[in-house]
Amino acid sequence: MAATKRQEIEQEIEHVLLEQWDPLNVHLQPGPHANYDAYAPDLYSLLARGGSDVQVARHLHQIEHQDFGGPEPPTRDLRGVLQSLRAIEHRI
Repeated sequence: MAATKRQEIEQEIEHVLLEQWDPLNVHLQPGPHANYDAYAPDLYSLLARGGSDVQVARHLHQIEHQDFGGPEPPTRDLRGVLQSLRAIEHRI
């Protein structure tokens, strides 16, 4: 896959993380929001390898807990996020 296509897909993943996942609620703040950009490459790779919904959700919950101090066990429903990521996955 061309690097530009991967970059485009990673940007779509970043958008999903900001618009639907956003554990820090940064979308409420003015200005650019690059808070979750660093997580897109790992999610891209996980989706490209055929990671299950459980694996993707576990990865997101792990980020929430370890990087942002979220609750453990996870309490967030990620079905909408997973659905959006699966729609992106079909273009990988």
